Amino acid sequence: MSLTRAVRSATPQDPPSAARRGVPAGVPGATLRNVVALVVVLVVLIGWQLATTVTGTSVTVLPSPTQILGQADWSAIASAAAHTLLATVLGFVIGNLVGLALAIVITASRAISDIVYPLAVVIRSVPVVALAPFIILVFGRGSSAATAVAALIVFFPTLVNVVLGLRSVPAEVHELTAVINASTVFEYTRIRIPFALPAFVSALKISAPNAVLGVMTAEWVLGGNGLGRLVVQSWLGLEVPTMWGGVIVSALVAWLLFSAIGLAERTLLTWAVRT
Repeated sequence: MSLTRAVRSATPQDPPSAARRGVPAGVPGATLRNVVALVVVLVVLIGWQLATTVTGTSVTVLPSPTQILGQADWSAIASAAAHTLLATVLGFVIGNLVGLALAIVITASRAISDIVYPLAVVIRSVPVVALAPFIILVFGRGSSAATAVAALIVFFPTLVNVVLGLRSVPAEVHELTAVINASTVFEYTRIRIPFALPAFVSALKISAPNAVLGVMTAEWVLGGNGLGRLVVQSWLGLEVPTMWGGVIVSALVAWLLFSAIGLAERTLLTWAVRT
């Protein structure tokens, strides 16, 4: 068996057709899921509106969707969302690149793995609040600190998942690379990294919402002009519609990042998508 044939045989096969999954012909699975998600969101919003209207809930306790839409300071929310989105994307990219690089180094060297892996676990187990003085000392306050927090949060899931993916190459493929005396660069670029891509994408999906939450927490604790600070200030100032507007926009930012990763997965890793 050739090396190429062995790799292909270990690669996940194409996903089953829509008809075999029980999905009606002519209705793409992604479209059906989007319609279901939209219906669920609409039902929740309608139920929320009806519940607050019928019970007469005060706007300072729980505003209705229409009150949030009409009374929130959307200009302030948009400005804060831009800061949060920038810090999130930068931290997300930096953290995942660091995690990917460390995963490759760890799997390439046992000695480095024994040093780096435990250190990464220790760093990730320390609460961000406890690291605040060090982050402020290195990065100062504001967007730079928020970016650093996002990077710290996302790098560990990527590290763990990619290490698992890089080590998931079947034994027969390893044997063939040894037989043909393949170089380390060839082994990683042609075999290990392609096998690790699905695990890497899974880590990205896990990290996306966590990055937004990390940035908002950093903006509250370490200072900044993003949604984290806006939500806290609005709550303290009893500007509850603005607070809820910031919360909803932060959820939309996380959803957009998650959806972008899913779209990239379906476009670039069609061989690995099973549903």
